[in-house]
Amino acid sequence: MHILFYVPDNQVTGNFMPQLWPFVLQTLTPKEHQVTIIDGNAQHLRPHELVRFVIDNHIDLVGMGFMTRMAQSAYRMADAIRQATKVPIIMGGPHVTALPDEPLGLTGRPQYADAVVVGEADEIWPSILRDAANGTLQRVYRPGVVDGKEVKPSLDHYPAIPWEQVDLTRFNLMRFVPEGVKKFLRHIGFTYDNFYAIPMETGRGCPYGCEFCTVTGFFGTSMRYRKNEDVVAEIHRLKAMAKRNNGLVMTFFVDDNLAINRARIKSLLR
Repeated sequence: MHILFYVPDNQVTGNFMPQLWPFVLQTLTPKEHQVTIIDGNAQHLRPHELVRFVIDNHIDLVGMGFMTRMAQSAYRMADAIRQATKVPIIMGGPHVTALPDEPLGLTGRPQYADAVVVGEADEIWPSILRDAANGTLQRVYRPGVVDGKEVKPSLDHYPAIPWEQVDLTRFNLMRFVPEGVKKFLRHIGFTYDNFYAIPMETGRGCPYGCEFCTVTGFFGTSMRYRKNEDVVAEIHRLKAMAKRNNGLVMTFFVDDNLAINRARIKSLLR
């Protein structure tokens, strides 16, 4: 089969960093299948253009993974594909896991997917492909459950993504920088013509269940502390580690008292 992994446009900002999930699933796909990846944030396609790509390239299966802010775009693209072809569509990701009936057309909205994956797809992807190849796709796929808990993929045998073989030119941040700004950057010593942000996964899932969060258990490395001083100590530790390895630390905070705590943390970092 020729499989297309499509990352929907996030409709908020241009996403100049490649999404990790399609490259992971590509690595886990048996070699007898061909995989193509299109990130709608870096390669902007209109619905009819994506349909034309599916038809011209003889796509046999489309996979889409997305968060809530990408759902409208995903459904719009999927609807165009379903209207013009009979290519089956599988959807997954945080939004689909939270609302699996929605893309299946069971909530009063049109049907956008032939099958959905609830939770992580890593362990069950080969069986999904077998069903797709045999024309026996199930409507819902779920990872295994042990002792009442969903089995999460381990990092022990995490697939190695051959980034050196991936065409990353569309994710070159410098291509979005105006020439005048580039000249200024060169003037102050920034001589790079290419600058990429590549995701690295160091943990699988957030173990916490914050009631306002829709992506608990899906991505990232997270920390929960009782004191702001603990957060500051961890930031300093990460910054020191990043400096030793020529890296960069970016911190993001989710807090019901965000404005207050952010101000306290900033004052402690001074």
